Amino acid sequence: MRKLAQAFAPLCARLALLAALLLAGCALATTDPAPGDATSQPTATPEMSRDFTLSTLDGETIALSDLRGEWVVLNFWATWCAPCVEEMPYLNQVAAERDVQVLGVNFNEEASRVAQFVADHAIAFPILMAPDDITLLFYGVRGLPRTFVVAPDGTLAYKGAGQLDPAAFDAWLEAHQVPQRQ
Repeated sequence: MRKLAQAFAPLCARLALLAALLLAGCALATTDPAPGDATSQPTATPEMSRDFTLSTLDGETIALSDLRGEWVVLNFWATWCAPCVEEMPYLNQVAAERDVQVLGVNFNEEASRVAQFVADHAIAFPILMAPDDITLLFYGVRGLPRTFVVAPDGTLAYKGAGQLDPAAFDAWLEAHQVPQRQ
């Protein structure tokens, strides 16, 4: 019996190594694209966005479902997040130049602090306040910034973690035929 066990030991070790490599490959295949990656692959079954209704910094309410039929860029951010602050001018540019609705979703800061930031940085797109925990969980907001593009049919067309790379994101918008403003 001992000889049989010794004979199969190398085979078992190889099988264990193969299983570990396969599992590692599966884990790598399920990670988000690199920040600003313009080569994200569509999934076989498009994932629907989760609807939410949030108040804006101005006291109005916006429901994501009310924007069905439009391209929407959702950007989860905070004033204390350096990459968030750096990408705000670019998001302002996207809102001005593209036929998209850009929505900044602030990560639970005081309205007065956010209002001062918006004024200081001349942010022109709506800032949504106080997202609930379910929304944060659905969109996987574990770090900031986190950016999504919702296609006109309500599916999540783009998921990005970290600061956007303007050249790569512009290329993604072009490749997905997100129109320029007229």
